[in-house]
This record gives sequence, structure tokens and C-alpha cells, in this order.
Amino acid sequence: MHCAEWPGDGCPVVCVHGFCQSGAYWEPTLDRLAGTGIAGLAPDLPGFAGSAGLAGPYTMEAYADALADMLEERGIFRVVLVGGSMGGVVAQHFALRHPERLVRLLLVATGAFTADPEAALAKAESLGTAEWNGATVASVVAGFFYRPPPDVEMDRFRRIASSASQPAATTAARSNARSRTFERLGEITVPTMIVQGRYDRARTPEHGAAMQGRIPDCLFAVLEHSGHTPQLEEPDEFHRLALPFLIGRA
Repeated sequence: MHCAEWPGDGCPVVCVHGFCQSGAYWEPTLDRLAGTGIAGLAPDLPGFAGSAGLAGPYTMEAYADALADMLEERGIFRVVLVGGSMGGVVAQHFALRHPERLVRLLLVATGAFTADPEAALAKAESLGTAEWNGATVASVVAGFFYRPPPDVEMDRFRRIASSASQPAATTAARSNARSRTFERLGEITVPTMIVQGRYDRARTPEHGAAMQGRIPDCLFAVLEHSGHTPQLEEPDEFHRLALPFLIGRA
């Protein structure tokens, strides 16, 4: 599995990207952490970006296990885990399947179930039959933002999306639509933080509040000027909240 690495000390922070994204979505966070001396990893999940050629299965559970295998290969036992969007779903499964490896958990723009799974499954099927071209991926990427970044960055994110394997994207979207961890969230006992964007249309602040009510040790914040990628849309406010938590000072 392709993985960008930031040198540093202490317990590494692993950031997991969302659907049709890559570790690039977490570069600003890992750059800031590296500035404090904290090591970081940003893997590309199988089927996406630098790992587009890897075989599946492309499910949330398999992705969680693939992360654990990647850590095992690197001799890393325990991590601070960050997951955004679909990556947050993967992170929840990691917390449930590999709890001994987890120190802290940051969930961003995610949920513990899909509000309308049938609609989400229908959307996944439409992705599977659509032409995998610039127009298709542009509509996917546009949904990530309430306040889009500059054009040059949007172009980069479209290229990242278009590099995904269409079968992987379709299968992962199906798995994400079917995933439900809500009833098991009480099993997550490590310190947890949830951050949602006020204008996120996919995973609303209500999703985050419901999750907080289930996780025993959980902080919750809503960023008022963000959509589905608050770490990029409100970077200063996001990192003001998230970095102390990730470093262990909150």
C-alpha cells in the first residue's frame, strides 16, 4: 500500500482519506504535526491514488485490516488514528477490529451509518456504469467542499479522483453505504474527537452528535464555515482544535 511518511518521534499519527481521495487531503495536517516533531503516515487505500493497482476486497472492514497489516510491516504497534469521510468509517472499523493498536481517534466528516442506504447504493451503482472521466469525477470532488479551494488545488483533487480504480470506487461505495457501526460505538474506549462541518451534506452535525452520545470519552465540534473537508476549508480553526488532541494535550 502506497504511504507517504513524515519523520518524527512518539506515537505516529495515521491519517486515512475518504472516497476517491488520497493521503494528499491530510498533507497540511501532517505537515503541522511534523513541525512539532510528531511522526505521520498518510496511506492511499487499495484501489485509490497511489494504491489504485492493488487488489481488493475494497470493503470498510478489509481496509481496516489492510491498515493493521501496513503497520505490522513497518513494526508500528500503536497509533493515533485520523479518518475523514469514508476514511472515518474505516477508522471506526479499525477501532473495533484492532483496539489494541489505538491510542486516540479523530473522526472528521463521517458517520456510523448511512441515513439513506438505498439511495447511496443506487449512487454506487450509477458510478459503476458511468464513464470514468473528468465530468464524473468533477461532480464527486465538488461535493467535498462548501468553500472550494483555489482552482489549482481543485485540479489536483480531480486528478486524484480520476486515478482511482472504477471497480474499487464502486465496491467501496457499496460497502460504505451498507456499513453500520452505530450500535458498537460504546466499545470505543480511547479518547475520541469528532469534527463536522456545518454545511456538510453527506455527514451532518447531527451524525456527529449522535455518535458522541455513544462513545464514552468523546469531544465534539462543529466548524461553522465548512462542508465535507473541514481540515482544508477551515484549516486554522480545524488545526487549533485537532492538533492539541492529536498530540495529547487536550
